[in-house]
Amino acid sequence: MTKLKDLPDHISLSGVKFYDPETGTTGYWVSQWGYENGKAGVFYKTDMKSTRVFPLFLDDLKEALEFDVVEEVADGQGRNK
Repeated sequence: MTKLKDLPDHISLSGVKFYDPETGTTGYWVSQWGYENGKAGVFYKTDMKSTRVFPLFLDDLKEALEFDVVEEVADGQGRNK
């Protein structure tokens, strides 16, 4: 399975459906945050049509590079290939 780290550099993660095997979380990437101390996280939606956004807390944003890509998007705008 493709990992987030395997996606081309120019692709936005916005709208990419991912799976975090460590937590069992599946969602659509909305945005991310990170602090100088390394604490970080990802905001995600369970459904692209929903307005609800959930946090996924990480010790380091680099952990997200190991998430599995469930569904890529064509242009980073949430539209599927």
